[in-house]
Amino acid sequence: MEEYILRNKSDKDWITLSIEDPYFAVLTDERFRRENLNDDSLKEFFESGEKYIDHILNTVRSYLDPGFQPRKALDFGCGVGRLVIPLAQICDSVTGVDVSSHMLQEASRNCGFRGIKNVELVGSDDSLSNVSGTFDFIHSYIVFQHIPVDRGERLMRNLIDRLEADGIGVLHFSYHTDIPRISKLLYRMRKASKLFHILMNIREGSSINNPLMQINDYNINKLLLIMQETGCHHTYLRFTAHSEVLGVLLFFQKKQPFSTL
Repeated sequence: MEEYILRNKSDKDWITLSIEDPYFAVLTDERFRRENLNDDSLKEFFESGEKYIDHILNTVRSYLDPGFQPRKALDFGCGVGRLVIPLAQICDSVTGVDVSSHMLQEASRNCGFRGIKNVELVGSDDSLSNVSGTFDFIHSYIVFQHIPVDRGERLMRNLIDRLEADGIGVLHFSYHTDIPRISKLLYRMRKASKLFHILMNIREGSSINNPLMQINDYNINKLLLIMQETGCHHTYLRFTAHSEVLGVLLFFQKKQPFSTL
């Protein structure tokens, strides 16, 4: 029952953010708040997606598969399409998955504005029931940290189930949140009192409806075990840091282990 409540709350909070401030929800930078969006900031937002995808693919080619060129890609937690758009420019087809219909509508609008027609946008659930087919590239960035751990681990397995043999996965997880005691206390108080949370939103200059997004730390050992159990034996990782949230980018190829002889 507790996990059910957390699952619904994490989805509900993301949907609320997608309505209130969709671009800021994707990249928490003041430049991308609704009131600050303009042609220049939107250009910077989408250019950051292009640079990120270039960096990810260069890393894949440097450490996993020198000749890798994705054909069918899936971006889990696609938001407004920041990464779907550059993927669509190099892949035959791209599937963007998000729990928020508002995010999917905005992603569709952004694709349409650019004349992109090789993207399918679908709603997310724990079994990925709206996702069709398999993929040679599966990706997710700054998404799982907002999903309860048990649920996130099952989603990771479901994503890898849709990865083709020799396909590449790149998934991001948080594993440690290093915040001062006062911040932890304020977080608990905001969770316990809706009124206190609203007052803190006002103090921070946010919308009173701005939700308190949960940050969930994953056990890296369990993530590595999932990769091994699902046949992703060719691996590489890089650490990330977003303010006080420390994370890891897991790069892996669905490939049998090298001989140990």
